[in-house]
Formats: sequence, structure tokens, C-alpha cells
Amino acid sequence: MNFQQLSYIIAVEEFKNFNRAALACDVAQSTLSKEIQRLEKEHDVVIFDRTRNPVVPTLKGIDLINKAKEILLLKKDFIQIAKKKQNEVSGYITLAITEILAPYIAPLFLNNLANKYPNLELKILELSDRRIEDLLGSEEVDAAIMIAPDLSHDYFERKLFKEEILLYSTEEIKRFSNSKVDINQLNFNSMFIHEDLKVILKRQIKEVFDKSPLNSKNNIKYLKGNLETIRNIIFLNGGRMLIPKMAIPYLSSGSNTHFTYAFTSNTPKLDVSLISTRGFEKNRIIKRLITELLTTASV
Repeated sequence: MNFQQLSYIIAVEEFKNFNRAALACDVAQSTLSKEIQRLEKEHDVVIFDRTRNPVVPTLKGIDLINKAKEILLLKKDFIQIAKKKQNEVSGYITLAITEILAPYIAPLFLNNLANKYPNLELKILELSDRRIEDLLGSEEVDAAIMIAPDLSHDYFERKLFKEEILLYSTEEIKRFSNSKVDINQLNFNSMFIHEDLKVILKRQIKEVFDKSPLNSKNNIKYLKGNLETIRNIIFLNGGRMLIPKMAIPYLSSGSNTHFTYAFTSNTPKLDVSLISTRGFEKNRIIKRLITELLTTASV
């Protein structure tokens, strides 16, 4: 059986005549007749009652012709989808971004993605890691940008890049030269550190924090939310915090009210990954998203 044979039986049913059907299909009548006979023989059925004029399908033939129409419609849909996806990315995706990175990474790739793929609808959620896992499990989120994900279920993970952490201060720390900080000399108890970031950093440089436990003297603990809220608090009231390097373009230029310092050793880094469920159906969109995120990392 092939698609051409199916189109022949549909034409005969429409025109009630083998000759007119052959003309409509642009083939010789003998060719059309032989192909239909081959189809009938292959499946041991009689599709048309040739003793009648005009030609009519048998009861079995009616069922087969209706199914042939369905198959050819599916073939048409298949071809349209294949051609469409060859040239564009369309559809929608719900993307969650961890709160720690959201204010800095989202502006770097969203505009480019929207301009390149105008038929793609991208829905963004800025969430805590725990909430992201909940929504991945319920499939309310298609994919997520996370830091060193420690998830309880089996998800697909694509490691993207490592993001360096810097020290942000509203006062110049004169004992640190060339904008470099010795992490062993920092007192983390005097800093305002996001609780989720604490957990990540403890895993990375445990020996440093064992010397200076992350038990802030500040009676305010910022449990959830993005780092920009903390930075605004410090900007107005003074203090120090840790920020990802990608935050630098968003700091006001030419201002003496803030300073950033890299670390001389034991530099803490954020392992940024893209997470999606196994059997993820929007692979084409995900591939484009990964490309944009990797481009972002090289900026």
C-alpha cells in the first residue's frame, strides 16, 4: 500500500468512473486500474463493484476510502508541520528562572529570543528552587534555569556555564588592593546573604564557611526573592553582599557609592543549568533557548 494508491481509490469514488479518475490523477487509466487491483489483492478485499455503472464502492470499500481520506489528511498535516518547523520556531514555553539570577540573566536573552522567533510565546516565572521543582513535577513549567539543582526527581539537565560571584560593598575596602578580595579574610556574619545563596555557597566552599559560619548578625533574614531587593536595601543603608558577575552592567556607572571585588582564590561560582522533564516535547524550542543562554554566557 502507498499514498498514491489511496489517492486513486478516493478519485474513483469521487468521479464514479475509472477513466475520469485517471484524468484527474494525471495517469493512464491502465495504470490507475492496475494499482487499485494491486491494493485489493494485497489486502484480499474488493473496493469497487465494477459490474455497476457508474462504479460504486462496496461496503468494505466505503470504510477503506474513508480511512484513506483520513490518512491523506494526516500526511498533509505532517508535511505542513515539517515545512513550518524547517523555517521557524513557534508555539509556547513556560520558563522558570531561579530568583538569584532572574533580574540579571532574563534581560540578556529575552529580547533576542523574541526578535528571532516572533511566533514563539515565552512565559517567564521568577521562583524559588523549591517552587520550581513543584511546578516541574506538575508540568506547569516546561523548563527552568537553576543553580546547582539538587532535585528529587529525574530531570534532563544541560549544564550551561559557571557564573563567578563577586563581593558588593557600599564602602571601599582599602585593605584589598587591585579590587581583589581574599575570601578567607571576610566576615560573612556581617553580610546580608540571600538564604538560597547561602545553601549553594556552603556546598562549594565549605572549608571557608566552617571558619566563618553563615549566621548573620542581622536580625532580618531574606528568605525568598531576587538579589536586587537586597542590593537596594544595602544601597540605601550600607553594607556588603555577594552578587553574580552578570549583575555588573546593571550597577550605576560612575558612582562612588558602590564597589565590587573579585576573589583572589576559592572563587565561589554558580553552576547554571537548564532543567526540563524527561521526554520533553518542546525540544526544538529548548535547543534555541540553550543557544541563546550560551551566547549570553559569552557576553
